[in-house]
Amino acid sequence: MSTQALLESTLPEGVPELTTLGKRLEILRIERGISKQHLARYAGTSRQQLWRVMTGKSELTSSLKERLAGALAVDPSLLSNAGGQSNTHTFALASTIGVGSLDGIVRSVPTISEYLEDPQLLAATLRTLPTGDPGRRLKRALLNTLEDLAVEAAQPLPLDYSEIRRRVIAGEL
Repeated sequence: MSTQALLESTLPEGVPELTTLGKRLEILRIERGISKQHLARYAGTSRQQLWRVMTGKSELTSSLKERLAGALAVDPSLLSNAGGQSNTHTFALASTIGVGSLDGIVRSVPTISEYLEDPQLLAATLRTLPTGDPGRRLKRALLNTLEDLAVEAAQPLPLDYSEIRRRVIAGEL
C-alpha cells in the first residue's frame, strides 16, 4: 500500500484530507524534523493558517509561499498548487544544506541515504512527531515510505530499523 493510500485509509471520519500541497508541506516538514508550530513561526504565520492552506480551506499567497519555501529551504516553485510531482520524490530534495531554526542554530538537513544509514537520525525525527494513535499512524507511514525508497535505491536498511519499527508499533517511540 502506498504512503498516500495509507494516510487516506487511516483518516477518521470528519478529519479534513490534506491537499497535494498539504502533503508536500507535511513531508518536507517531517523530513527536516521540525514541528508545524516551528514551521508556522519561521514562515511568519499561525499554525491555524498553515493548516487551512494544507487542507485547501485557504489559498496559498505568493508571500506565504516564499516564506514557507525559505523555512523549508526549497525552491518556491515546489510549493505551487498545480505541481504534479509525486510525494515520494519530494524526499529526494533533501541535501546537506544549512537550515536555520528558531533557536538560531543552523542544522544540516539529512538526506534519505543518511536516514537509512543512521537509525539515530530516524529515531530523532520520529520523536518530533505526535504521540497516540494518529502519531503512530504517521510514524508508520514515514517508515513505510523510507522502506519503499530503500528498495528503489537498492539500499539496505540498518539492522536497528526493525527495532525502531517495533518501538513505534508498541508506542514506545
